[in-house]
Amino acid sequence: MSQPVGTLVKAMDVLDLLGEAAPIGVNEISRKLGMDKSTVSRLLSTLRSRDYVRLSPDQTGYDIGLRIFELGKSMQERMPVRETLIPHVDALAEKTGETVFALHYSKGLVAYLYDCVSSQDIRLGERTGLRVAPWNHPAGKTILAFRGRDEVMDKFASRRRSSRAGLPTIKEFLKEMDRISHQGYDEQRDEEKCLISVPILNETGNVNAALMVGGPIFRMDQKRTQPLVSLLKKHAAEVSRSLGWMKQKKSDRLAGVLQADSST
Repeated sequence: MSQPVGTLVKAMDVLDLLGEAAPIGVNEISRKLGMDKSTVSRLLSTLRSRDYVRLSPDQTGYDIGLRIFELGKSMQERMPVRETLIPHVDALAEKTGETVFALHYSKGLVAYLYDCVSSQDIRLGERTGLRVAPWNHPAGKTILAFRGRDEVMDKFASRRRSSRAGLPTIKEFLKEMDRISHQGYDEQRDEEKCLISVPILNETGNVNAALMVGGPIFRMDQKRTQPLVSLLKKHAAEVSRSLGWMKQKKSDRLAGVLQADSST
């Protein structure tokens, strides 16, 4: 097997870091990646010349550039899972009257693949193309709750060591994962909005995608939780079957995850 090109690997490391922590300056990139400042500056200069990175508006740091967004949009449009999800997202938005999102987990981040924005005056906005850390995100936590514990905890522990802001303890996080995996969905409420998400199973029974509905708290009170969960699970089950998942393949841990109320 051929060896990776060192400079290219370093450039990809810079892009990965900007994807998680931008905008960020040369000194911070150098410290986090263990690279010389001169190397970081050269890489950024090259990437900026091709629009893969850009300077932040205040000129103090670097962020992902337009070319990355263009490539990401192109990739999203070619993903089979995205094409499978689109009609279900649109149908859910029509049935619920709220904004519905399709999300995908890859390399430690959750990406918004597609959304259908509510037609109501007060609503959640479009987020397609955005990538976020999964730890405090309802769809991210839903996906993680059904993945291997060793994989999840290794990444969580690493992230917590590098940045503890807003992150629970490992014990608290495991308790949260157990709660979500037991009930088969996650619900996140604050003073303004409510977000509810359910997992999607692929052909092997693994979870790397989710459906999520969200809206203002005054429309999504707790009386709507179970009807919305049942509706989301119904569509998630249909998506999962379209992706090749079969009921007889699921493990005991996933039993009932996608069972929806028969009345929906």
